[in-house]
Amino acid sequence: MQEITWTYCQDNSDIILADGLLKLRDCNICSPLDISFSDFGNYLISYQDKFYYIGEGKDIRSRLKQQFKPTTSTFFKNFQKLLKTNQAVRPIPIDNFCVRFMSTDIGRKEIEDFGIVNLATPLNKFQIGKRLKADLKKQDGLWDKVQKQKIDLLKQGEEEVFKQNFSIWVDCNAKSTAGLYIVKDKTKIIYIGESSDICERHTTHSSRTYFSALRRHVATDILGYELKEKNGKKKYLADIEDNRVTEYLKGTIATFYPVSFGRYELEEYLIKKHRPLLNRKDNHDD
Repeated sequence: MQEITWTYCQDNSDIILADGLLKLRDCNICSPLDISFSDFGNYLISYQDKFYYIGEGKDIRSRLKQQFKPTTSTFFKNFQKLLKTNQAVRPIPIDNFCVRFMSTDIGRKEIEDFGIVNLATPLNKFQIGKRLKADLKKQDGLWDKVQKQKIDLLKQGEEEVFKQNFSIWVDCNAKSTAGLYIVKDKTKIIYIGESSDICERHTTHSSRTYFSALRRHVATDILGYELKEKNGKKKYLADIEDNRVTEYLKGTIATFYPVSFGRYELEEYLIKKHRPLLNRKDNHDD
């Protein structure tokens, strides 16, 4: 039997995700009001035989409660927009949509991205095209086997990340792919992040502060600046302060590491373990 390792999961992510997506597709249909599951997972929203939206969450019950409230629903707002632009689409009350869901210990973001492409869910408007189309074939419970190995996989993933070379910020070679990144000030980890495009994220962090949580935390927590409000959003710095943030980042070292399976979970694991100074998300005990 094939040994399930971190490297195996990275090299065979599409096979694993196909098995997981088929499991989600075959889950029992239920009403969102009947769901009491409050943990990590994925969900699939459908009407009759058509799949409309796939998502992920840390608390499936809470996320679906949000999705089935018209004022906070992403999928239903997108459906309303579709009604206005496509005369072939007929109105459907929000309560007529159904849900399938499953627990996901590792790979929940990849299942979402994979499902957007391979189920062609029309109401997903973000992260489109982040995965390639693949053959959907069951793999004798491979998805479940991978789920059971979560802790070992994350420990192996951590080892692989820290084997990577750290380069000064401006010399980092970030590929245009999904992954995570670690930023150090000398020898201390100050920030861990993830992105569906780590090259794009490196560019964002290297430019203006408004779009970069890392830059905002450098500004407020390290350099002692106060963010300025503009158009109702407190995300701005004066030009001289922005330049100081850029100079600070030039003095850091970082590594940008491609991840094709489990980047959300690895980021969460590393933040909880290493407690980077500038992270807020997941930087706490359970």
